[in-house]
Amino acid sequence: MERLRAFVFDHRRPLAAACAALAVLTAVDALRPSTDTTSVAVVAHDVPSGRVLTADDLTTVQVPPAARPDHLLDREAAVGRRVAGPMRAGEAVTDRRVISPRDLDGATLSMVRVDDPATLIGLRVGDRVDVLAPVTTDDGGGARAVVQGATVAVLPPGDAGAASAVGLSTSADDALVLADAAAAGGLRLIIRS
Repeated sequence: MERLRAFVFDHRRPLAAACAALAVLTAVDALRPSTDTTSVAVVAHDVPSGRVLTADDLTTVQVPPAARPDHLLDREAAVGRRVAGPMRAGEAVTDRRVISPRDLDGATLSMVRVDDPATLIGLRVGDRVDVLAPVTTDDGGGARAVVQGATVAVLPPGDAGAASAVGLSTSADDALVLADAAAAGGLRLIIRS
């Protein structure tokens, strides 16, 4: 034991330098980015709501596996799907961000023009809404529910202006009722809780 102590004492500076070098190498290795990545399909540029994605709208990026979102669609599966809400460049394409006709489960996609943009505040894809149409009475005016419990499938882009079209998933019969009510205009939406 005495010999080991004497050896360490005699060589303390080279041993300290070796320990410092080992600590630096360990820190550099820990800070080095991982080379393990996975491919993720993202939109190549800002995409408005309702647009049908083409191959030109998509690109692939490499991300660490931990950053890969759940329910991700690959490029081939995303092409031909309609964007449910506006997407920013670089946003990953997941099953909730796009819809296809088979996602409607036998329902009909009805595009409804809403004249009052305030009606759309807080509205999200997947919300259930009632559609109201104006009625004229002897007392003045009012509103009646023409369709109840429709599901919001497509939202207008953020810069749609005063009148905006909202895509609603409804039954075929309700789609006809909506088309008839839309001819008169003035439709409003009420979000159901």
